[in-house]
Amino acid sequence: MRQPRLSSVAFLILASLLVCSHCLAARSALDATSAEIGIRKADADWTAAMNAARGDAWISFYAPDAVVLLPEDHFASGRALVQSAVARILALPNLSISWHPLEVNVARAGDVATVIGSYELRFDDARGPHALRRGRRLEVWRRQADRTWKCVVDTWNLDGPPAESMPAPPPSVQGATPSAASNGSPAPIESHQPSEPPEAGPPAPSREAATPYGDMPTSYQEGIRKYFLAHLKHPESVRYREMTEPEQGYITEMSGGLLLREKREYGWKVRVTISAKDSQNKYSEFKTYTFLFRGEKIAGARLPLPGDEMN
Repeated sequence: MRQPRLSSVAFLILASLLVCSHCLAARSALDATSAEIGIRKADADWTAAMNAARGDAWISFYAPDAVVLLPEDHFASGRALVQSAVARILALPNLSISWHPLEVNVARAGDVATVIGSYELRFDDARGPHALRRGRRLEVWRRQADRTWKCVVDTWNLDGPPAESMPAPPPSVQGATPSAASNGSPAPIESHQPSEPPEAGPPAPSREAATPYGDMPTSYQEGIRKYFLAHLKHPESVRYREMTEPEQGYITEMSGGLLLREKREYGWKVRVTISAKDSQNKYSEFKTYTFLFRGEKIAGARLPLPGDEMN
């Protein structure tokens, strides 16, 4: 009789372990979901604080030991240098900032998370109004002792070289001189016709042939049109708001967990802002797509948040 009784005890222990394991897994998933909700809310509150152009509100979302890299600036750590970096951004005339989290990854312990998002800055400068900066943002958040979330790493990376330079940081926080390249500001177009051919003579050899950007595309508008024909549910409904001319640049891909790795793909970037009908025959909001060309081939694309207008 002892043998069956021992088997029953072993079975009960095994069943208890399985139930506990299931409960722990469910609780871990619940904690991660709760953490993501809290981080997304904090990030949204941060956006509102920035658009209020209040430096103290902006700074309040950083942890005391935060490390910050704002657009076209240098790494800043320590409260004083971080405040100076934030003040330089907020001093830009008619500043408008927007960003959207694209991916939130919470560590298994539930106390650290990474956020990858896209951002857009608009401001006026000496060359005229409506200077534009777009790029990707990497944030690392850490849960504090009071259960609130604070940003400990905040890096802003431009999609490509800007058309004009923003004010440089003062010598006290400068390291290496920031690179500056100007390829002309993107120009909106109403009708998408290819550029005029040269008046006479053979084409000049491309000076960019030996660079990592490859050859400049000439039929990029046709390539983009074919892309939308293949991927939109109603390609005949597409409405173009803007299509920029090709400019040298790169797109980045982030991989890994907390130790993120960045891979850059170089080429010629074209930004296209469109709206199209979705499955309910309603027009979506205007969205901006970034295409990377090498020659006439689309080598990569950065797409907005997916919607029902795409296949």
